[in-house]
Amino acid sequence: MNTIGTKSRGAAFLGWLLAMPFLIIAIVIVLLILAFGFYEGRKAYWDSKVREMCEKDGGVRVYEKIPVSDEQYNKLPKVNGSPAIVSEANSKPTEPAFAVDSEIVLREWEPRVTRWESLVKRRSDGKIIGQMVSYYRVGGDFPLSFGHPTSFVCPERMQFYADEAEFFVIQGKAK
Repeated sequence: MNTIGTKSRGAAFLGWLLAMPFLIIAIVIVLLILAFGFYEGRKAYWDSKVREMCEKDGGVRVYEKIPVSDEQYNKLPKVNGSPAIVSEANSKPTEPAFAVDSEIVLREWEPRVTRWESLVKRRSDGKIIGQMVSYYRVGGDFPLSFGHPTSFVCPERMQFYADEAEFFVIQGKAK
């Protein structure tokens, strides 16, 4: 009977059992890194698609300006000091323009991709005088993320508020 070979096989088996937890931990870490890379890569892909769609038709387009007095201009709702064109439901009857908003979901889930459009209408006759379009990506984060989902918007919403001033032309001070 060869006891030396049996002991060495037993020692090898014991060494393999002791190494098993480290091997499992290494596999789990590699899988987590791959999964995280997949989610981040998918977000980067959709952010680039959002940027591409935004370059085609995103932003503010002014077809016609509304003449307003300096007094009317100062009474317009403001966001960060710039005139804001609010939705029809939230606008006052004295405001010369309002927005009609619509949203189209381009991708429903993980990440959600949306096209937001706002048609700017002159209150006096309902004529469309401009358009504002933006695209959003929300979510698509690694499943173990905590807190709010990440997002990407193009163009940035604050740019809209600055550009909304372009819908009005001040005709002079009220006498």
